[in-house]
Amino acid sequence: MSRSRGPGRCNIPAIAAAGVALWSLSACTRSETPVERIETLPAPVRDVRVLVASGADRVRIRAKHPVFTVPDEENVAFNIETGDRWIHIGSGGEGGLLLDGTSIAARSLMVHSADAEPITFSQSTDDGWSETRFYPGRLRIDATDDDGGIEVLNTVHIERYVASVVSNEVWPTFHEEAYRAQAIAARTFVLYQMMNRRNRSFDVAATQGAQVYRGLRSDPVGRRAAAAAEYTRGVACTHTKDGVERLFCTFYSAACGGMSQSAALFGAENAIEPLLGGVPCDFCKIAPGDAYRWGPVRIRLAELTSRLVARYPDLSSLGRVAAIEVVERAPVSRLVTLRVTGSSGESRDLMAERFRQAVGPQWMKSTDCEIGVLGSEATFSNGRGFGHGLGLCQWGMQGQALRGKRAGEILRYYYPGSKLTRVY
Repeated sequence: MSRSRGPGRCNIPAIAAAGVALWSLSACTRSETPVERIETLPAPVRDVRVLVASGADRVRIRAKHPVFTVPDEENVAFNIETGDRWIHIGSGGEGGLLLDGTSIAARSLMVHSADAEPITFSQSTDDGWSETRFYPGRLRIDATDDDGGIEVLNTVHIERYVASVVSNEVWPTFHEEAYRAQAIAARTFVLYQMMNRRNRSFDVAATQGAQVYRGLRSDPVGRRAAAAAEYTRGVACTHTKDGVERLFCTFYSAACGGMSQSAALFGAENAIEPLLGGVPCDFCKIAPGDAYRWGPVRIRLAELTSRLVARYPDLSSLGRVAAIEVVERAPVSRLVTLRVTGSSGESRDLMAERFRQAVGPQWMKSTDCEIGVLGSEATFSNGRGFGHGLGLCQWGMQGQALRGKRAGEILRYYYPGSKLTRVY
């Protein structure tokens, strides 16, 4: 498709998945990524709600013209002369909040900038204050009941969210088409979460457990990411089921190591053609360091036990880990289920991916490896890939882009049976 032409629009049925019926869709049937933004397209249904802080003792915000209001209450606002300084917010006890040290009769505050500029934000840490970030849209600050801490949600336009995710999920040197493919995958992922979590307090967290979101970036990487989001505006991956187009969860990881695995292991809703895995990939051989092949790696059993119990406290009854046995391995050679036996003699079966997440990627980069116990250490060897290996392989995406593949072709390769669909 040349740059002088738009993507065209061909009518297909409205998306059928619950919660997304408000969007109408048109299929992008050509192999290339859509080129031009169509100004007449409707805006997204709503903004994304991102959990950017949880359990913080204190947070601080800065804006030239901040406006504080109480959610769901009309005509309740706090006028603060800021002079573009830091404003500190903490828990005031009994579920209330402290605003610059003064107790206010509210458990929640909504903050936005009157001049529509991003809000500067950081939260307290053991070492002082976290890295400063710049959040567009609105911040909701809540005093939580369980730990007396602070929870913060950023409500942000979906395209600004996508641009931020792309700037943090791809390598700065990635090809332009890899940026675009990542933008579509990131947009699809969050639209799917918005559909399924519309009755929850937030749609996605800002961490690797969902997609990495760190607010706006104005550096060259941030500008490239924003351009990729704009270029692909409103486009998502869908698959056809029962004659209608449906969003699906566009999982992705750093490097599959040679072949993707099936997402059906992680839930029946993922037992669909684009996520069944088995996609061969030698494109991620270009991944740097030990992302493509890794090991051997060793971790002391005492440290491994501590990490497992920190994530799954009920495993404390096992005592110190004494043995690890492979119960099930997938056809693509990835570990599926592990049996962990402790010094108490008790055993517990764990999904291998959950075991990996608890242990940490510095020791276990993927479940495509050999695992065992040698003396006082657990060993991981013959490792392949970095991450869960579901769906899109990011270094494979880069490898294909370097060979001249367009974003749409890349996405259809890693999500077989999918298509690009304009959602808004």
